[in-house]
Amino acid sequence: MVKVAAKIPLEKEGIGFIGYLLFVVLAVFLAFGCSKKSFYHWDAYTFPELRFTNATIIDIVSTVNTAVAKASNGLVTQAVFLDRTPATIVAYPSDSPYKTDMEKLIEEYRRDETNWVNRGACGFETFRYTGTFECSLECDFQMLAEWAQLNYQETEQGIYLSRKPAHLECRAYKISDGLKQMAEDLEKKNQIRVDFDPVASAFTDITKVNLWSIDVPTGPNEMTGEFRYASVFKYLPEKSILLVIETLEAHEAAVQALKAKGLWE
Repeated sequence: MVKVAAKIPLEKEGIGFIGYLLFVVLAVFLAFGCSKKSFYHWDAYTFPELRFTNATIIDIVSTVNTAVAKASNGLVTQAVFLDRTPATIVAYPSDSPYKTDMEKLIEEYRRDETNWVNRGACGFETFRYTGTFECSLECDFQMLAEWAQLNYQETEQGIYLSRKPAHLECRAYKISDGLKQMAEDLEKKNQIRVDFDPVASAFTDITKVNLWSIDVPTGPNEMTGEFRYASVFKYLPEKSILLVIETLEAHEAAVQALKAKGLWE
């Protein structure tokens, strides 16, 4: 039997929609500008406007650090630190009877991760940006980090950027009869998410986890959402188990949502 799924547009939910909102925020910010300087010493120096065209976060950080070093006469050699460490992904709990299955899914995620890095997807340091830096480093990088969906932190030493999310867990969810029935009902109504297993689709509807989509560039400061369902979900029907890779916070919220709907086992 061939499954026909009702298409649920990425741009209206999940990370794709967040990316759209961030684009609007960035556009407003750039239109009105920001003139304030932070009180940090690494943001105290003035240098010529920096223009970037399809530049990666890596290139931007390097260019800015060079400009700050020159403007400060070497007093500040690095104002922005870029951590390119991949997200940690652990099987939870470590003694799970499904650990072997979890590790296979984690390997699949890692393979796809290479693809997203090469394409400059959001959450990675290869994300590309076209625009100018003409405000304070604090303002410019804070907005850039939001647009690129990177972790952002300010310290006395400088700005720290890193991959987002930084920590993930792979967990096994026991699929209740109620959730299976919900999946069957959605399939009958042709309301399964595109390319999703019915159980994973129902699970996503209830828990609102959103790591299954990712924003990738389509042009200068333009993005579209794409599926990465196979990298974060694996349904094992013979065991009535759904494996899910998500953040700790998303897992905790998923458990509460399942309990609230009487679908927790």
